[in-house]
Amino acid sequence: MNKKQQHYTSADAWREAAISRIVECSKQESDLRQQQADHHNEQSGTSDADTLQDQQLYILGKMDIEEYQDYLLFKHTKA
Repeated sequence: MNKKQQHYTSADAWREAAISRIVECSKQESDLRQQQADHHNEQSGTSDADTLQDQQLYILGKMDIEEYQDYLLFKHTKA
């Protein structure tokens, strides 16, 4: 478990903490991330509301890519 995960008892708690953060990327960067996610989602057939909501954590700059990957790993492997 990495340092970031130690502070959260659940993926929901981690998501809520991230949502409350100040945006850390520009609108231009956020728009580019959204376009990339839209393309990926179209190609992979991703339409699950929970997945799309999680993607916003990275798209809006609430998490950097490393934290986002750690979050997903924590969320989907937590017993």
